[in-house]
Amino acid sequence: MTADLASLTLPPIPTTEELERGAVAVPERRGRALLGWIAEPDVRAAFYATSVTSPASAEDFVAAWRAQHAARPTAAPAVSGSQFVPGLPGPLTNRGAALCATEQFRIQYQPFGAAFATVMLSDLITPQWWVDTSYVDELAAGVPAADDIDGLFQFSFATGHLARPMLMGTNAAAFASPRRDLGGFSPLRVARYAPDRVTFEFDVTPRPNWVWLATVPGAARPVILNGVHHLLALLQAGRKEAFCLIRAAQSVEELQAMGMNLQDPGLFKRGQLMAPRPPLLRDYLNDETAAPVNLRAVDQYMRLIVQPEIGVVPRGE
Repeated sequence: MTADLASLTLPPIPTTEELERGAVAVPERRGRALLGWIAEPDVRAAFYATSVTSPASAEDFVAAWRAQHAARPTAAPAVSGSQFVPGLPGPLTNRGAALCATEQFRIQYQPFGAAFATVMLSDLITPQWWVDTSYVDELAAGVPAADDIDGLFQFSFATGHLARPMLMGTNAAAFASPRRDLGGFSPLRVARYAPDRVTFEFDVTPRPNWVWLATVPGAARPVILNGVHHLLALLQAGRKEAFCLIRAAQSVEELQAMGMNLQDPGLFKRGQLMAPRPPLLRDYLNDETAAPVNLRAVDQYMRLIVQPEIGVVPRGE
């Protein structure tokens, strides 16, 4: 073992100068950005908070924003007919019922009045200024055939997958995901009880990556709450519609209760979402409205720790 370690050749440690000028390659996510819709006070914050790697500097990022902002369309396009049709096709009734019976639906969607619909793609309002084009290309390669409604249902209501967790010592475990598939965990419960042993358990579940939309008063089009990459992949593949869950919100602020954090630097603010010409899903595919922007690649993680606590409390009289 000592001889093997001695024979290893380690890469040189990068200098500060190399790091500052970007000479050292880092893992990146290649993407396209709707920079023109970012509000001017938020531009530099977006660069730093989202770990932009290309453009390489904040000044270059601001310059790209100025060019996109000047070219951004401002006139409201005509809305072409109905934006969505309530319900699912008859042959999908059983699949819809099975999804509604899941714990994820009953906890995360049913309380908000979610209902199935078929939605038109091109005029949907997108809440985020950046998309991962490599991921979109990967999804587009798996878009089902135009007449495969079962495949479209599965595509529209995909669920993430959990990697095997890594045990950390005797009281912790961790999960990691490059796709942000990590969902949540169930309440702790007593699995088995005996006077000489009690076994506790809980479940960790992947995040349901379901297409989730909302209508908002004052917005002529539905707003995407989840599923931007899946919807864009369908549009890129030439499809015109998708299945979704949709509900009516009373205001943009109400979207926060449905999972949209309007303070997230990766999301547009109220003024952009409610503008006469908001950022639309189709704008990512237009070179005049979308610019190439890369972000530092990161993995999502979840750490679980068992931390027993033994103490004393006053005994009741």
